[in-house]
Amino acid sequence: MRNKKLYILILVFGILIYGCKQNIKPEISEFKVAQHYSEFTTKMKNNDTLNIGVNLSMCMWREYDQLQITKSNDSIFLQLIEKRVMDDESIRFNKVFYDLKDDTLNLKKMMTDFDVNYQEKKSSPFFIIINPTERGNILLRTSGLGNREFNMERYQKIMTELYPIEMAEYKKEDFTPPPPPPKEIEIKETKME
Repeated sequence: MRNKKLYILILVFGILIYGCKQNIKPEISEFKVAQHYSEFTTKMKNNDTLNIGVNLSMCMWREYDQLQITKSNDSIFLQLIEKRVMDDESIRFNKVFYDLKDDTLNLKKMMTDFDVNYQEKKSSPFFIIINPTERGNILLRTSGLGNREFNMERYQKIMTELYPIEMAEYKKEDFTPPPPPPKEIEIKETKME
C-alpha cells in the first residue's frame, strides 16, 4: 500500500514537472499585407491585426473611417474604430463578428476589385491598408468620381450589413433634410428701387 502511494506521488510530480518543461510556441503568422490584404479572412492567423483607413470624402464632403480587423479564437472581427464626418466629433462603434459571405457585399471582394497598380496622384486613396507590424501602406485608388461614388455606396452597404442600428442612426443624423420653416413665418418679396 505504501509503495502504491509513493508510486502515485512520483507519477503526479513527474507529470507536473514534464508539463512545466513544455514550451508552447506561439503561432507564427505568415500574413503579409502587400500579398494577402484581400484574403484576410483566410490568411490571417490568431492575433493578427489589419488596419484600414477608408477615405469617403468627395467634392465638399469630408468623411473618413478607421477600421480594425483582428483574428481571435479562429474568428474574424471588425471594428469601426472611428468615423469622422466633416468637423463633427468622431463616432466609435463596437467590435462585431465579421461573417459576410464571399459575394459582392463583402470587404474582401471589394478590395479585390481595385486595381492595385492604379496610382494616379490626382485620385485620392479610397482604402489605406496598414499592418502595424510592417512598414509601408497599400493605397487603393478610385479611377474617377463615378467609380468613387459607386465604391462609397458599396462600402456603406457593407457597413449597414455589419452595423444596422448604428448606421441607421448615422444616416438619420447626417442625411436627413432640415425641416421646413414654420408656417407662421411669412416670406414677403420686396422690390428694390
